[in-house]
Amino acid sequence: MQKNAPDFIGIGADHSGLGIIASLLSAHPQIHKSIPATHFFSSPTFDEAKLPQYEAQMPVRQKKELVGECSASYLSAPGVADRIVAAYPTTKLFVIVRHPLERAIAVYESAKKTGRIAANVSCAQYLVDHETVQSDGFYGQHLHDFFTYYTSLQLHMIVYEDFVENPLKVIQDLFGFLEVDTQFIPKALAAYAPPPDEPKHRSRLSRLIHWCATRLKALTAKPTVPVTPPPYQLTQYFSPAELAAFSKALQPDCAHLTNVMHRDMGVFWNITDAGRE
Repeated sequence: MQKNAPDFIGIGADHSGLGIIASLLSAHPQIHKSIPATHFFSSPTFDEAKLPQYEAQMPVRQKKELVGECSASYLSAPGVADRIVAAYPTTKLFVIVRHPLERAIAVYESAKKTGRIAANVSCAQYLVDHETVQSDGFYGQHLHDFFTYYTSLQLHMIVYEDFVENPLKVIQDLFGFLEVDTQFIPKALAAYAPPPDEPKHRSRLSRLIHWCATRLKALTAKPTVPVTPPPYQLTQYFSPAELAAFSKALQPDCAHLTNVMHRDMGVFWNITDAGRE
C-alpha cells in the first residue's frame, strides 16, 4: 500500500446520508477529523498515474489515525470498483443505500431549493427529465462490480433507514468494521446512549438522591433532535399511477440488491406489487 493510501472509502448515491456518516466518523478520536470527498475514481479524466496527486489530498495521519474519503459519485460511476481495487486492494469500503424514491425526492427538493428547476415542475416530471436521478438508485446493479471483488469482510453495507431508526448502533457497527473503538459515542449521538449501569447496592440516601436527579433530568430534558431530516411521504409527491410505474421500474433492481445483501429490500422498502404507500 502506498504511503498515504486511504484506510477506508465511503460510497453512496447523492442524498443517501453519506455526508452524515462521514461527519460522525470524523468525530472519532482514532479517525482523522478531515474526510474529504475527492471524486477521484469517478472522474472522467481518471488516470492511475495521478494516484500521488490523489494521496496528496488525503489528510496526513497522526500516529495510528485512520484516514479516508467519502464520495457519493463512486456508487454509480462506471469503472470505479475496478479502479479502487487495482489501486488499493486492501482498503476497506462501506456503502450506504436509501429508499430509491425517497432519495430521488431529496434530490428533487434540493434542485428546487437551489433554483435549478422551476417550482411548478412535479417530482415525477423531474425524474422523467433526469434519468440519472432514477438510475443512481439502481443499487443492485451498481454494487454488482464491487461484490465481484469484495466480501463483507472488506465491504460494509449500511441501510439509511436502519440508521434513522438507531443511529448509534449503525455507527458503532461501522466503527467495528473499521476496527476502531466501538464504545465511542459521537457528541451528536449522545442522546441515543443507554443510561449508565446503576450500582447494585445503594444506600437509602444514595437512592433518594438518584431518584431526585432522575426526576429532575426527566422534567428538564429537551426532546432528542433527530440526526436525519423527516422522511418523505411518497404519496405527497406521486400519484398512485406514478408511484406504481416507478415502483415497477425499481423492482428488478431491488431483487438484485436482495441477492447481494441477503435481505429482502423490495419488501423492506415496500417496492412490491403487493403493497405500496
